[in-house]
Amino acid sequence: MALLTSTVFKERFLAAFKESETLNATCQEIALEIQSGDAKLCTVVEELGPFVTEKDVNIREKGISALSSILSHLPKDFLNEAELHFLTSFYCDRLKDHHSIIPIVLKGILTIVQMNNLPKDSPERLFSALFDNVPCQSQLYIDRHNIYLIFLTLLKNRIEDLKAMGTNFTYGVIRTIDGERDPRNLLLLFSILPQFIKEVPLGHLTEEMFEVIACYFPVDFNPSGSEGIEVTRDDLAEKLAPCLYAVPEFAEFCIPLIIDKLFSSLKVAKLDSLNLLCKSLRTFGVKGLEPHLTELWSALKKEILPGGDLELSNASLKAVMSIIEVISSDTKLCEGFIDSIITDAKLSLYEDMQFSLFRRSVKLMECVAMVNKESCTQVLKLIVPLCLGQCCTKSSMNYIAIVIETLNNFIKIACDHKFGVKDVPELTWTDIPQLYLNEISTQSTELQLKIIFGLTVQKAYLTEAHRALFYDKICSLSGTGNNEVRTLCHSSLLSFATLYPCEISTLIKEKFQLETGEEETKIRKLEVLAAVAKTYKLGIEVLPRIVSETSAVNSEISFTALTCLHRLVSTNDIDYDVHHYLYNECSIIDKLTAFNINPMDQRFDLILSICRLIVRNLTLEEQQNVVDKYAPALSQQISETDAILIMNILIPLRKNVDLMIDLNFLQNLCNLALTSNHLNIRLLTCKFIAVILNKITDNNEYFQNILLYFKEKINNNLNSDIDIETKKAAALLQLWLTKAIIIKGSCDGEVFLDELINVLKDDRVGPYIAEEYKILTGRHEDVLVDENFCNIKIFYKQRVFEHLIKKNSEFENVPRQNYLTALVQLLEGVPVELLFMHLTKLAPPLIESLSLDSEQLVFSSLITLKPLLETKHAIFSDKAQCFIPQFLKLSTYKTMRVRIAALECLTNYCDYPTILINTYKQDVLEMLAVPIDDRKRLVRKAATQARARWFLVGAPGELKEE
Repeated sequence: MALLTSTVFKERFLAAFKESETLNATCQEIALEIQSGDAKLCTVVEELGPFVTEKDVNIREKGISALSSILSHLPKDFLNEAELHFLTSFYCDRLKDHHSIIPIVLKGILTIVQMNNLPKDSPERLFSALFDNVPCQSQLYIDRHNIYLIFLTLLKNRIEDLKAMGTNFTYGVIRTIDGERDPRNLLLLFSILPQFIKEVPLGHLTEEMFEVIACYFPVDFNPSGSEGIEVTRDDLAEKLAPCLYAVPEFAEFCIPLIIDKLFSSLKVAKLDSLNLLCKSLRTFGVKGLEPHLTELWSALKKEILPGGDLELSNASLKAVMSIIEVISSDTKLCEGFIDSIITDAKLSLYEDMQFSLFRRSVKLMECVAMVNKESCTQVLKLIVPLCLGQCCTKSSMNYIAIVIETLNNFIKIACDHKFGVKDVPELTWTDIPQLYLNEISTQSTELQLKIIFGLTVQKAYLTEAHRALFYDKICSLSGTGNNEVRTLCHSSLLSFATLYPCEISTLIKEKFQLETGEEETKIRKLEVLAAVAKTYKLGIEVLPRIVSETSAVNSEISFTALTCLHRLVSTNDIDYDVHHYLYNECSIIDKLTAFNINPMDQRFDLILSICRLIVRNLTLEEQQNVVDKYAPALSQQISETDAILIMNILIPLRKNVDLMIDLNFLQNLCNLALTSNHLNIRLLTCKFIAVILNKITDNNEYFQNILLYFKEKINNNLNSDIDIETKKAAALLQLWLTKAIIIKGSCDGEVFLDELINVLKDDRVGPYIAEEYKILTGRHEDVLVDENFCNIKIFYKQRVFEHLIKKNSEFENVPRQNYLTALVQLLEGVPVELLFMHLTKLAPPLIESLSLDSEQLVFSSLITLKPLLETKHAIFSDKAQCFIPQFLKLSTYKTMRVRIAALECLTNYCDYPTILINTYKQDVLEMLAVPIDDRKRLVRKAATQARARWFLVGAPGELKEE
């Protein structure tokens, strides 16, 4: 194809200049022609020549704009070095042009600096022209922004070329950014400057560079006054800080600035300064910090001692720790700094320990000690003698408890640093463990707890004699009646067991034999065994003994053993697989299922839970072995108790486990679900059936057969004239089947929901199923959950909720109350976000439910409304004339809980605009006179609060309008 003629370009440019909106499209077309070889850039530039040299500024602007636009549409590697050299000269020359052309020129420069083949001398030429001809701060925001983007681009890609410019470049940058006020540009600058300062030598301009940045510290910016600017004060502060500590040379300017701002009256200035200090210390190092340590401590001390503001105090403590950490490489300097801290804190440490000044000083010493072993040693030399002296001179148990707690904190810090108090040469004379052991028999529970904790913390540094005495005390205290002491003794033994397993093993064998002792003693021993069973070495020793006690004749001992096992299989902080050990080595499933125990026994639920948790954690192969052993029994005639135990074991099976379901299996399940005399048995059977259906895929033949079988049985019972309890059982099974189908996302879900709606309309079982409707979205479900390997799809709650909302018009007369009850029950498990989407549709049914003669429905509606009213949704403003009178009426309801809930809802309306609720104020105040004299104290309290809030409606400070 022949090259396009110059005349064509000229005509196209003239046409594009007349229609400015088409200029960019024309330039893009030309750029594509240049890329394809149909046109040459030099030809296009030649044709643009008359336009860019035209006397008319507007035409020159359009010409330059056209060139810049064409360049922006070319690939970054398209132009060669010679072409870019020419373009650099062109744009440098254009920077001397009329001020109105400068924005277009800047866009062109921004384009060419991004080109890959930019000549080595171009950055210097461009910046020299910029610095000489364009006063940056006289330009508009967007033009200054483009200048900074040019700076950023070259800083990233051509840093060595910029360095070659020397201090002239640094001075030009300082002049360019000096006085920038737009927060968006500042955010961009603050992200650029750290690299610039680190890469480009500042020389004699170091202080000038710092000052031009430091004028923004601390950031004082209120975004509310800058429309359309999405920059916060915190954004600017976060980006500014690295600029101020970019290089070590800034230390002599930055640290005095920080100290100065720490004496400011503004909290935000202090917090910014403390944050800057902590971040800058690594850069400034010992050399930068040393001249300012005394002043820094003086500034920090006033926030810590006495320290009124907790946030400032904590930030100052963090700064002290950071300083010590950095200067710790200079031992002498660090010791001197810590000595100055100790000197100032020492007086407060000798104050009454119950005073706040003492606590703040201790906190300071703790922070110093936490930095490293050396700082901890230095602090311990002061604190340990001080605390030991206080223990000897004070007789009050409360006072000694404070001393022990203080000592414990420092001992723990020392232990975290891997050394004990006696490892400090100056403190070898101390014997803190013996002091604790002498006081451990105290009558003060608080002191006793602190001593046990303190000895446990020191476990790695106790002598064998100390440990022996402590074990004796622990054995004695673990049998006491105080729960808190016993619990701490258990955790203490476990802690020692991890370090001295052989000693604790011997102790268990000698002191905690289960063959002897009375009931209470054996119960306490079992609790100890369960505590140490969390470590493998002791677990394999004591677990068989705990398991053997689950079948004890004494029901209390059996219950304790089961409780201990349940606690072990429920926890995650065990260093071995306790579930597999109990299953493989203790045959726990066999033993628990062999129990002949009444379902009403308190141990029955524990057995169910233990078995379920263990089976859940077994491998696929192990679970299949469990199924092969127990599942066939469900196809035979067995007791209800045995059936429940087996079903419970099979609930947490993985999806690939084969249950070997046959007709007898289904018949037995159906009989249990529909005809058992025990509600709990019927309920668990329904859950088990739901789990089976949930885990089988829809296209599986088993799924369709099982589903048809149960649907037929349910329909037969619901449509027949049998006793009400059996019909309720059939309705409950229908509910659980629906849940199983819905949460797996089955395509039959809508059909099942429609069938459930029909059950809801039934005069006999409708009220019952309405009360149970919350099962579909229940929050406290423990069967159809991911942990049991069930299929759980998202948004199933939304599906159920929206289906019920759509059925509103189908319920009239008697079934209407069933519908409202089901709706209110459902709301308890529905996410708040979903409720907001449907509040307009929900409000009328909720108003209606408040007027019905059902206490439970009214109460549930009020409980649902209370948090919704706090949202101040427009629907509650629109329906205030319906809600407020109804709440007033219910404030004198026959039951106390309804009266209180109504009053609380009424109180929530006080947060609505005065213009809306002022109309009701007088009526509310008059009618609240009745509940204020209510016979129940809690009702009177709620009524008083409501009346006080309503009395203030319209008072100064209230919200007057929407």
